[in-house]
Amino acid sequence: MAGSSTGISFDPWVIAAFLYPVSQLAVFQLVGQLYLTDFLGFALLGFMLRAPDAWHRLSKLRLVFGLLFAWLLSQIITDLVRESPPEDFLRGWAKIAFFGVQIAALWLFLPRKRAYMIAFAIGAAISAALGISEVFVGYEWKFGYSRAAALSLIAAICLGTPKWPILRSLSPVLLAGLSFFVLFQSARSSFIAMLLAAGVCGLIIAVEKWPALQRTIRPPAFAMALIIGIAGGAFVSAGYSSMVQSGALGAEAQQKHEQQTSGDVPLLIGGRSESLISARAIADSPLLGHGSWAKDRRYVELYRSLRLRLGMTVHDYYFQSRELIPTHSYILGAWVEAGLMGALFWLYVFTLPLVAIYALLRRNEPLLPLVAYLAISLMWAIPFSPFGATERFLVAFQLVVLLWVIHFPNHGRTGHGAAKRNR
Repeated sequence: MAGSSTGISFDPWVIAAFLYPVSQLAVFQLVGQLYLTDFLGFALLGFMLRAPDAWHRLSKLRLVFGLLFAWLLSQIITDLVRESPPEDFLRGWAKIAFFGVQIAALWLFLPRKRAYMIAFAIGAAISAALGISEVFVGYEWKFGYSRAAALSLIAAICLGTPKWPILRSLSPVLLAGLSFFVLFQSARSSFIAMLLAAGVCGLIIAVEKWPALQRTIRPPAFAMALIIGIAGGAFVSAGYSSMVQSGALGAEAQQKHEQQTSGDVPLLIGGRSESLISARAIADSPLLGHGSWAKDRRYVELYRSLRLRLGMTVHDYYFQSRELIPTHSYILGAWVEAGLMGALFWLYVFTLPLVAIYALLRRNEPLLPLVAYLAISLMWAIPFSPFGATERFLVAFQLVVLLWVIHFPNHGRTGHGAAKRNR
């Protein structure tokens, strides 16, 4: 069972947990783009399988690995039917298989101590800040700095809470404050994720003040809270649109907003209009995908025509060089490439943050800010972000933390006092 300490000690495994995500800064060109973390995942998994409880722990994730295997099998069948070139299907198969290795390795390692999860978050913050591609120069806050800032702040809160418990109580305010800072850095998605995570923290901390209420929370009450949260998210989105249209967030943000809302689509679709053509590609082949790194100029041209028809901005340089079927989503990307089983995996994963947040309502978890942020970030990314490059390392971390909360429901129930006693 996982340890309870939240402090970083001289345990050498804490150093390993910190360095593990930093290793993704080392990149290799083999079967596509691989990272040192990919190779360390195999080494860590091999080592952790020697633990007496390894197979028992892995058995708790039977459904996760079963759906992941079904996704991989569907991708293999799709590539064989579509006759995908080796350079594409090798990358596609490796992406899914290596992702599974990361989940297994981290699941056997990180939940053994809370300190390991905090150390990993700090390492992930460093890699997010230092690993920004040259393609995103000028957008560093959107593509790295905001995540680094969030994870750094959360790690500081979690590390400081045993000594200064008030930090945990202030976490909603601190996260909300950081969210508004990144909003002015044109990092809209990060702003929404941090603000919603702050709301989750605030709700759970409030519930913790009434233990009788905490013990009696049931799914209907939780569903009502979700409805209120969705309404709050819509309110935040409307507020953002008003602010950016007024120029309060700067000329660059105003120009970007005008481009994304220039057509007959809402902001949420305008910023991720690839989903419109992804849906068409899925409708054309809902069961079998289009193959790893699916290429089809028909969909690219159709995407361009669709944007023109909706009155949206069209950048010809993008469409002249583009061959891949446009996708901008974990779930739609997997569905386009691998077929229905890829989508089913991500649909299941989308439910895990909700289950984890419900579990948090019934326990006094010292890592509340970290779990809340990882849960909300994952829920946002599944429908709205591409699953590329180093995302598999972050998502494996998110899944492991959420599954730990779900599968160890009694851990942390007694609050910080027990945590101190069990160090």
